[in-house]
Amino acid sequence: MGDGRAKPFNAGYEWFNTSANEVVYDTAISYQNTYTGGVLQQATSVVTETDQDCYEYETGCYSIYGVEYKPGFDDAYITWMSDNKQAWTLTVAGLAADSRVDISSRPVLQEPMYLIMNLGMSHNFGDVDLAAIPFPVHLRVDYIRVYQPSDAINIGCDPDDFPTAAYIARYAEAYVNPNLTTWEDDYAQEWPKNSFLGEC
Repeated sequence: MGDGRAKPFNAGYEWFNTSANEVVYDTAISYQNTYTGGVLQQATSVVTETDQDCYEYETGCYSIYGVEYKPGFDDAYITWMSDNKQAWTLTVAGLAADSRVDISSRPVLQEPMYLIMNLGMSHNFGDVDLAAIPFPVHLRVDYIRVYQPSDAINIGCDPDDFPTAAYIARYAEAYVNPNLTTWEDDYAQEWPKNSFLGEC
């Protein structure tokens, strides 16, 4: 239900999920996901049962889901909600430095984001009985609300701390041309330099 992605990865994709860093509010319906990552991602994830009546061919009711987060390093956190109740919380201490792989602490996401609503299915989160699902199926969304603290409004993709609009405008074709699948060969651009490697 709630899933966060962290890079760089901890040793063995094992984030610091102590009881202080991973708060599960109802262990009768929520549990640590056994999938913790692979070569392309590390997952900080808890699986939560959802209200089964709120699926299309049941009663068709609506269920309230939510995410609340405070970005940064200090007292940052992410809390996922299901059925209008807190499901679990990840505190930033779970993303602490890992000397086993020489990585520093990672923040709770600070960059601008967008919301995606989809009807994604995966056998990784439980059995999916595809033969019994009467396709096509639909995801009905009644409303989406976004709240922000009045002293920390962040709208758009170009905040002062993480400017991106000029970069996107400069390389606009890379974002809109599906035939450009490689940066250097197809798009004929120089590979970006990395200040951590002393290239800038």
